[in-house]
Amino acid sequence: MDTLVDVVRLGGARFDRRPALLIRPFFRTRAWRYRDLAETVPRAARVLAEAGVGEGDRVILWAVNRPEWGIAFFAIAHLGAASVPLDVRHTVDFGRKIAGQTGATLVVASRQTETSARELGLPIVWIESLPDSARRAKPVEPAPVTGATLAEIVFTSGTTGEPKGAMLSHGNLIANATAMAQVMPFGEKDRLLSVLPLSHLYEQVLGLILPLTVGASVVYPVSRQPAVLIRTFRDFKVSVLLIVPQGLRLLDAAIERRVDQADRRATFERLHAIARRVPKPFKRLLFRSVLSQFGGRLHTIGVGASALDVDVATRWTEMGVDMLQGYGATEMGPVISFTRPHRNVLGTVGEPIPGVEVRIAEDGEILATGPGRFAGYWKNPEATAAAIDADGWYHTGDLGAFTKDGMLTFRGRKKDMLALPDGQKVYAEDVENALKEDVRVRDAAVVGWPLGPGLKVHAVLLLDDSEVEDEIIAAANLRLAPHQQIRGSTVWPDEDLPRTTTLKVRKPDILARLEDLERPASAPIPAAASKVRREALDASVDPVTVIVAGLANVDPAAVADTAHLSTDLDLDSLQRVELLGIIEEETGVFVDDDALAPDATVAELIALVEAARDAKRGVGAWNWPLSPLVRAVGIGFQILLIYPFVSLFYRVRVSGLEHLNPDDGPYILTPNHCLHLDNGIILSRLPLGIRRKLAVAAAADTIYDNLLQGVLASVIANAFPLQREGGVRKSLELLGARMDKGYNILIYPEGKLTVGGPLQPFKAGAGLIAVEGGTPIVPIKLKIHRMSIIDRRRFPSALRGDVELVIGAPIWFDIGTDHATATTQLEAAVRAL
Repeated sequence: MDTLVDVVRLGGARFDRRPALLIRPFFRTRAWRYRDLAETVPRAARVLAEAGVGEGDRVILWAVNRPEWGIAFFAIAHLGAASVPLDVRHTVDFGRKIAGQTGATLVVASRQTETSARELGLPIVWIESLPDSARRAKPVEPAPVTGATLAEIVFTSGTTGEPKGAMLSHGNLIANATAMAQVMPFGEKDRLLSVLPLSHLYEQVLGLILPLTVGASVVYPVSRQPAVLIRTFRDFKVSVLLIVPQGLRLLDAAIERRVDQADRRATFERLHAIARRVPKPFKRLLFRSVLSQFGGRLHTIGVGASALDVDVATRWTEMGVDMLQGYGATEMGPVISFTRPHRNVLGTVGEPIPGVEVRIAEDGEILATGPGRFAGYWKNPEATAAAIDADGWYHTGDLGAFTKDGMLTFRGRKKDMLALPDGQKVYAEDVENALKEDVRVRDAAVVGWPLGPGLKVHAVLLLDDSEVEDEIIAAANLRLAPHQQIRGSTVWPDEDLPRTTTLKVRKPDILARLEDLERPASAPIPAAASKVRREALDASVDPVTVIVAGLANVDPAAVADTAHLSTDLDLDSLQRVELLGIIEEETGVFVDDDALAPDATVAELIALVEAARDAKRGVGAWNWPLSPLVRAVGIGFQILLIYPFVSLFYRVRVSGLEHLNPDDGPYILTPNHCLHLDNGIILSRLPLGIRRKLAVAAAADTIYDNLLQGVLASVIANAFPLQREGGVRKSLELLGARMDKGYNILIYPEGKLTVGGPLQPFKAGAGLIAVEGGTPIVPIKLKIHRMSIIDRRRFPSALRGDVELVIGAPIWFDIGTDHATATTQLEAAVRAL
């Protein structure tokens, strides 16, 4: 395996029907199997080629994490072109600069980046519709790529200076992925949750390329809210997670809140005390109730991008989860070192990965080389010469050291080494670690503050209570050497320190703002204030406002409805995600973070919560009718009772069975509803391969208003309740759960029975299901030539009627198709049969 083209081709051959990429954007999981990926990528490459992409071109990839990102990435590689991935949070100005530098031919964009992408003035291919377009395209042969072919250009900086684009070849990426396959405990049965931006190489190599080389599955969540992530863990049985330390703290905080809400703090701490003395299997048994919230399969968390909090890592280790930390750089493809499950020393970043060499320069800088090392910066020979020395060593700009056991320790950026007036050197990382030992410090950053001609050590703290600032500094100084003493401090007024898109602290931004900061006039309210504390506040304050105030560290009475979450309350994107997660935990109301504008007001948030109260997520999937025993009983009833009964009253002719192939499903079957026995007629004439995995959507207000009738319908026809008005979310979840298990769905788009016809207008929901179901829709028409007495119900009438069942060719609706348009087209297809 030498190229990205090989990853897709060999994956399709080796892993075939195993799921590769999964996402549940609405009510149904969309899954691309390895064989699907191998078939789709060459067709997607044709779509890009027809849009103007050729061998050697550069393509901007500016989209959110989802399976289609990977399809586009591999399709670009298939053509011999190079991807230029951008973070979705990058500005339009940054995007223009990168597009200009690289001479990009095309932009592959998503709905979330549409406005910015259009500003680049380049042709656009929408990532959400790429698979649909690919399905109609002919595959194109791969370009003659080799390991040396340029695969992508990743821009590593540019906020304060000219951005530098690291050039990575196919061989660089494959070398790093195959080396990590020997380090990470990955296998075919594993499922990885992709939460870090795919525009960054750490997630791209470890979270996309590596899983696809070993036959694992990658799951993409639709939200970063802790509550949504936990639900995704549970629904998809996720076993591996890649994350940055701050993201891990969000999940950890969610667990801590649930423990406090359940009043189980003492028990939780006792379990941790016991777990320190028992083997891993017993740790997992002790914390089975916690791990079950994550699906019960989570066994490994890989942390990168910045230093891991040892206390947080220890807590997860005590719960039976391997906490692995890595160190790397984009220029090294990206991983340089990584801890191993069997040699995991918390506080280090492990040993160099296979094939990578590391040495420490005289000034403490980490130097590295190996097959993953980049060729240089795009059209920037000066920066390349400064980064790669004559012997081929990449100068990371980071400081580190090896322990006596050969473990690499990271001591911070070289530029974070403070040179004091007396010649002493202080590593900011050491002082920050001393501060973080105090549990009252949520985070800390140490910078050099001007003092005469030199610098002094200055600490910037994130605290829940600013009154303890002096006490924390005094305690930290007791743990520090004389030359490391903290000479000044500031309590940061925002909820978080300024960070890059990979959540690293931006110290230049801290220094730029320090001069203007003043000490807060009053102590803030803790962000993690308990539910009991909130309920004790003035009842006149809206509960949502209280939650917002707690997270923003302000008095609830001071939060106006017109206050903007971002500009007035300084809640950044991660805080807003956490805010919605806390709202769901404490009120039971789910608000999609896509619905919350970056600078929404408190009043707008309250309105979103109120609007969502009547659309709470449904629970359960009406699973009992799907059990093998119930299905066997149901099929037996159909053969012994339903089919003879139908044959007694109707002569049925069938055409179009050639349109149904069990391997191409699941299908959504959409017949007209014109006879009392149409369910039986359709079931009796469908091929066994379709019928044995068929579920019928039945009207909840007529079939399921009677318990016995509902149970019989579920047993005999594998029916499930579908709400015709209101409560639609739960009905769609029931429908989606069946499709995820491979069941075909029989649904009547008219929404009601009209004996004898004529065909009634289709309900609007039919188009929604047709588009968002992401599966072939089969139009079916039951033509009545003569009605039976059982339907006509009057004398004189023929005992046996005559009908014709016409099955049409499957229809696909592209993602993004207007639901009303889809409804109209589907109705027209049924009428035309």
